Amino acid sequence: MSTTDRIAIAVEPAPGRAPRRPWSRLPLLLLPLLGLAVWQAVIWVASPREWLLPSPGAVAEVLWTDRDRLWFHAQATIAEAAVGFALAAVLGTALAVAIASSPHVERTLYPWIVASQAIPILAVAPLVAVWLDYGTAQVMVAFVIAFFPVVVTGVDGLRSVDPALGAAVRTLGASRGWVFRRVTMPAALPVLFSGLRMAAVFAVTGAVVAEYVGADRGLGYLSEFSTAEFRTARSFAAIALLAAIGLAFFAAVGLAERLALPHRRHPSRPTWRRR
Repeated sequence: MSTTDRIAIAVEPAPGRAPRRPWSRLPLLLLPLLGLAVWQAVIWVASPREWLLPSPGAVAEVLWTDRDRLWFHAQATIAEAAVGFALAAVLGTALAVAIASSPHVERTLYPWIVASQAIPILAVAPLVAVWLDYGTAQVMVAFVIAFFPVVVTGVDGLRSVDPALGAAVRTLGASRGWVFRRVTMPAALPVLFSGLRMAAVFAVTGAVVAEYVGADRGLGYLSEFSTAEFRTARSFAAIALLAAIGLAFFAAVGLAERLALPHRRHPSRPTWRRR
């Protein structure tokens, strides 16, 4: 085999993954379908009162008939969680970079950030609701809950990068800033995105916790208010929407990861990505 043939084989793109068939994702539906079947079986066997345990059909009916009310409260929860998550992503990543870059910052702040997680957020949320206006309090609680995983995974990701990579590039004349932008940060992104996925779900939880302790709108407020009125079907409907919002946040971060790290799914550079 000539040298030209060997080079041609070396630069030839590796074959991509075979496209997934539509039914390959059906196992994902088995667990929720099994849960619904067990739920309905309990209704048929035990016949509990409607306010104690509504049937899946009753919850689905509320999801449709009360869709306007549910969507009104869902918009508030989505906005609070989205703003809290965005703040946690930006400020958490910036602090992770500072901690990983400076031993002084690490010794000064990192132990206190870790120790702050020993404080139950349920104990702090009522105080935040007293100190701040509606909306700001919910955003702050969502931010506090989502902030920690971003910082910890960001620090771990930046420290996990092989120092030899940066040292090798710096021997070619690259600046520290260029090495950070083109070598260190891209190598740390997979770990950082793991923390962002967790933070996205935690932000929804934080917003709901703050709505429970003091709010006049939001799915957490609606669920608490409906339970107090024994409208259990509406509480279940609010919980179902909260689960859908958490999954949507998780999927949005996953989509951002796919766009930022296409090489994790594609063996060759996508045609849409600039060189």
